[in-house]
Amino acid sequence: MFSISACEGQAPRIETSLPDTISTNFEIPTPASSFSDTSEFLPTNPPTDLSTPSETITSSYTPEPTQTYTPDLSATATLTPTITLTPTRTLIPSRTLRPSRTPIPTKTPTPSLAFFRINNIGPFSFVTSPIRPEAIVSPGEDGLIIVELIGEDGRTITKENINYQSYLGRRFGIAPEVSFELQRVSEYGRLSIYTKDRYSRMMALTSVDLVLLQLGSNKITPPKDLTEPYIIRRPAAGDTIQGGVVVVQGLARILSTTPIILECIDPQGNIVGDAIIEVEAPNQILSHISFEAYIPYSVDESTNIRFTVRQESASRLPGILYLYSFEITLEP
Repeated sequence: MFSISACEGQAPRIETSLPDTISTNFEIPTPASSFSDTSEFLPTNPPTDLSTPSETITSSYTPEPTQTYTPDLSATATLTPTITLTPTRTLIPSRTLRPSRTPIPTKTPTPSLAFFRINNIGPFSFVTSPIRPEAIVSPGEDGLIIVELIGEDGRTITKENINYQSYLGRRFGIAPEVSFELQRVSEYGRLSIYTKDRYSRMMALTSVDLVLLQLGSNKITPPKDLTEPYIIRRPAAGDTIQGGVVVVQGLARILSTTPIILECIDPQGNIVGDAIIEVEAPNQILSHISFEAYIPYSVDESTNIRFTVRQESASRLPGILYLYSFEITLEP
């Protein structure tokens, strides 16, 4: 082993012989005095240097800030205000759906105005000659509209056939002048307006009961109800029916205490089937009462039929108060 030491101004000295102490002990080298500056690096042994980072581990082991999760728990505790969902129980008032049962009366549709009607004179009006009824009508198949005034004994006081052939199939208003003469001071009477079809079967009729005066002034009572008295849902106009029975369903507004009469009339004026139905008086909610009837009939072949619905007067003056009709076909 060679040992070299150098200093300024000195030549290096070379030792050829190795002392025994070198082989046995490395801790005391001969040039120790000359390397006094480098001897300071000896304390920087790797093991001691590694111990110092361990201190940084302890300092980085400050996960105590992870204890800040506990404030998070306090924040989650604010979930308790979600109990405010209880106000959603205000859905309970939705039980007010029960009042929706009130639409039950809507099963009876709002009736339209009557097909035939007198607009300006109500029942038991006091009238003098001449009378000017304002009516909505449609001419019969012969083009005629018949205006008739009868007395309390059933006689015809006056009757007029007004020709409207140029208005076939149309509805319009008329205001005919009806003049009359009486043999007494006053008299009970009825003004009727009606039409007929090609077979002279009555198609439609409307009427109003009046008190006829020979002298005096008019005292007009307004009409009480101008809606259609009879609404027929079944059968419909133009239907063909077979089997021997006509099923009738509809609504009715009663005009008197007499029953409603249903009839099937053939072209010769024969009644091939009829039925009588009793309808209760209307209440404050319903103006029309539903009904159902069965009309047995007998025909030998396909027959044109005028299906009519009418009601008779219950007063001392007999006769039809209102009539509604349409055509159907009956098969055997």
